Amino acid sequence: MSDKDHHPELLLLHESGGEIKGRGKYQKLLDRYRREAEETDVEHIVKERGPFDEGLSTSVKRHLDLGMLETDDEGQSRDVKETQKGERYMSGFERTKLYLDDSFQDTRDRMRQIVSEFGEMSMNQLVQKPDVQQDKQRPLGTPLSTESESEEVEEED
Repeated sequence: MSDKDHHPELLLLHESGGEIKGRGKYQKLLDRYRREAEETDVEHIVKERGPFDEGLSTSVKRHLDLGMLETDDEGQSRDVKETQKGERYMSGFERTKLYLDDSFQDTRDRMRQIVSEFGEMSMNQLVQKPDVQQDKQRPLGTPLSTESESEEVEEED
């Protein structure tokens, strides 16, 4: 079963305590997950500030419309928060997935590892990571694979 069925964007927010300060940071944490996952459906392309998942904005909007998330659209940070409805949904979703899908435990463990290791960093700190800086050197719009981009760059040298 693919990790798309695990709702990685919602799981990341849930494992982050239900709140991520700024959509840019949300993007970079999801990128960290993409880099750590052995196999993932999360796709990123190169934008000005590094890896960007075009599907994240669509997912956030969809879940805003369902009342599962809320954002601070008036401020510049555009923080994303899980509502009570979203928290109840994700709690039930996790219990059900853990019971029915053996691969979900691995996805949740990776998310917890990402949040533990990178969750307290600012978006700027995440952007300064060497692998993100390497990605930023690629032409804008370049799709990024799940393979280690830094290994490919080293092999080319």
